[in-house]
Amino acid sequence: MLLSALSLLGCASASSQQAAEVQKLQAREAYDRALSHLNDKQPAPAMTALMQAINVNPMSALYRDTLGLVMLDLGQPDKALERFKQAVELDPNYADAHFHLGTALAETRQWAEAVKSYRRGLELPTLTIPESANQNLGLALYHLKRYQEAEQTLRFAIKLDPKMQLAYYNLGLVLVAEERREEAKAVFRQARQLGPDSPVGQAAQDRLKALGEG
Repeated sequence: MLLSALSLLGCASASSQQAAEVQKLQAREAYDRALSHLNDKQPAPAMTALMQAINVNPMSALYRDTLGLVMLDLGQPDKALERFKQAVELDPNYADAHFHLGTALAETRQWAEAVKSYRRGLELPTLTIPESANQNLGLALYHLKRYQEAEQTLRFAIKLDPKMQLAYYNLGLVLVAEERREEAKAVFRQARQLGPDSPVGQAAQDRLKALGEG
């Protein structure tokens, strides 16, 4: 009887593991479908597919993080915020999710909390875009009027990516706030040079005009 019971337990365990694997595959299929929709610029069906993936595999931080990115792109930072919070709760070492959480916090003007999230992401070795995280961190520090930290962070972002137009522009804002006009002009010129017809390039041109340069 004991051997029979153990055999039944073993079968039940194997069956449970098999079912779990099937669920993971189903969730991954839904996630892949969402990515396909996103590539086709179809956010609505992408969100539906991501919700399906989350319902099947609620323990995946990746699926929640991706859904948050879609919501952020659709101009729904409050909803995105909740998804990113869930992602980092599920996986505290998910560096990109901390960066995305910081971005959503910044979008809702929660600058101090954004700084914490950016820094947490930057502490982790798996962060895929440290140059963007530093750029965003610098902007958040600027809004908190922590200008020296903002300048250091933005200069580091530029060192990581010398063609990051937005980092030059935001560095210009910091320098203007510190009344370092000539230095500000120099970085606004660099921002303009990197893309004169882009929105950032045009904004840099407007800043230069405001500083007395045609």
